[in-house]
Order: sequence, then structure tokens, then C-alpha cells
Amino acid sequence: MEGKDENGKFIKGNLFHRWVKQFKGGRRPKYEKPEELATAIGEYLNYEDTLKRPDSYSGLGKGVYTLSGCALYLGFSSRDALQEYEKKDPLFSDVVGAFRLFMTDWNEKKLYWGGTFAGSSYWLKNFGGYVDEQTINNNNTITEVKVEVDKNSPPLEDKE
Repeated sequence: MEGKDENGKFIKGNLFHRWVKQFKGGRRPKYEKPEELATAIGEYLNYEDTLKRPDSYSGLGKGVYTLSGCALYLGFSSRDALQEYEKKDPLFSDVVGAFRLFMTDWNEKKLYWGGTFAGSSYWLKNFGGYVDEQTINNNNTITEVKVEVDKNSPPLEDKE
């Protein structure tokens, strides 16, 4: 398969170079079946994992996944082209929706990993449907306080 070495491992490389190499002018590569798109997205995730050193605990790579990187890997020239597949057919919508859900889950988990809070927070607010919300209650009630001196009480001492 193109993009893999003799051992079946993905070849590390520049995603843009891969896109230019497969672009032959005219139409961009198309995915006729949702299964083809799902397989290609899975290959993108594996490709990104090969670019990182394996995790010492799981032995798996921890790729850095992005919507733009996936669109570029799939041969599209924009993220919008990936979104167009969502509108094409409900089955394609399920595949792209599942990938978005994976990305949201991945970024939610990254909130707990050290040093990645800001990027994950940004992604979740802009692409994952999360909102930073602050509620300010301006319905303040003012209670009137009256101070009265009880004339029947004994006089105060100097230190009271």
C-alpha cells in the first residue's frame, strides 16, 4: 500500500508532500463508500502515532491528531471538504461525526495530562461544543438595618 514501508509500517513524512504527490490536477481524491473514509481516518491516526515515541506504559504511540491534519492526510485541501462529506450522506455523517467525537474525547482526556490544558481547552471550546460561561447575579436585595438604643439597658462602661 502506498505510504507504507516493506514491513507495513507507515512512512514518516511531510503531509503536504503526500497531498501534492497524490494530487494530479482536477478532482481531489474521493471516497465512494463510508467504509473507505473510515479506513483512511484510521490510517491517519496510525500515521500520527508513528511520528511519536511509544508510550512507556502502553507501548503505543501518542499521536497529535488534528482536524486539519486528517483533512490533509485524506487528500483534501481544506477542513471544509471533510465537513462536506458529513452533508453527503447520513453514513458519511456517522463516520465524520465519530471522528469528531473521538477528537472531543481525546481533548477531554488531555485536560488531565500535564502541560496541555490551554490547547485542549481551546479545542473543546471552538470545535467540541463546550462553552466557558460565567453567571453574574445582579438581583441584589438591600436589607435596611435600624440601630436603636434600649433606654432600659444599664449604661456602658468605658471599655465597652
